[in-house]
Amino acid sequence: MIEILSPSTAKLDKTVKMKLYERSGIKEYWLVDPDREEIEVLTLKDSSYESMGVFGIEQSFESALLKGLSVSLDMIF
Repeated sequence: MIEILSPSTAKLDKTVKMKLYERSGIKEYWLVDPDREEIEVLTLKDSSYESMGVFGIEQSFESALLKGLSVSLDMIF
């Protein structure tokens, strides 16, 4: 699941929606903050999300769910 944050919905996305996705078993949740040019990657461990990190403009990360997918943030922002 990829969520694009906006000032009007960020709190909802990080609380209510995140809990809903946890209960639904969504294995990976990306919180994309276009204003800060960051992506936080959350992975479902047991029944709750664990942050795999917050990645900025000159960084990249690999998806735990989609093996072989490497995301370079400078290509996104």
